[in-house]
Amino acid sequence: MGSKLDLLINENYHKLNNIDLHILNFIKNNQGLCSESSIAELAKSCNVSTATILRTARKLNLSGYSELKYFLKNDTTKKEEETIDVVEIINSDIVQTIKFFQQNANLKSIYQTMENADHIYAYGTGQGQRLMLQEFARCFLNVNINIILIPTSTELKIIKKFITKNDLLFIASWSGKIEKYKETLINLDVLGVPLISITNLNNNELSTLSDYNLYFQSTTIDEDMNINRSSYLTLHLVLHLLYDGYIDYLNHQAKV
Repeated sequence: MGSKLDLLINENYHKLNNIDLHILNFIKNNQGLCSESSIAELAKSCNVSTATILRTARKLNLSGYSELKYFLKNDTTKKEEETIDVVEIINSDIVQTIKFFQQNANLKSIYQTMENADHIYAYGTGQGQRLMLQEFARCFLNVNINIILIPTSTELKIIKKFITKNDLLFIASWSGKIEKYKETLINLDVLGVPLISITNLNNNELSTLSDYNLYFQSTTIDEDMNINRSSYLTLHLVLHLLYDGYIDYLNHQAKV
């Protein structure tokens, strides 16, 4: 992911909606390919119209798609000549994750839902996500909240027998793909169970089905460099920010 593209996105982040972020996330992960693609090809890859691609480019203060392609091609060429600075990439991910959290307009509603829930459940779609949720649950014992961890998708199916609309379910997922448990989530949605998704930033089905969304950024580094592509640092960060934010919320409520 080119650092100049990150800078361009960060400078104009306040203009971007979820569709823009979906397009830009695809571009960041396929920068070389996109620098050679036509606007129609990119639109097809992102499942949007060419007019939407053009609007996204203009939100980045670019004159149009031609200038976007020129920017990508130039940035990709320079990137290939450079050594990847992993520390810089991690720092960028941390900064962007904090920004996503700070700009989330639903934080107070999330805290209120947590405070009022009879039971809070948490499910991680992979081992790394489950480890992060274990630490998340441990922290909440400090405020006398017992978060019930769901170990597998089988148990996720089982809880729909007794979970109610007065409970709350967190789901942490890397990609937001829900093929294995889509039916279960639809059933929970019908029951009116509040769902909070925590995913890497992209336009994903899990976030679409959820009542509230929390996002982290974790950059995909070229696998040819033989670098670990699955750091859970920023997932841990957003969960910690949520914990600290909830503590502040409780303190504020106590003063009212």
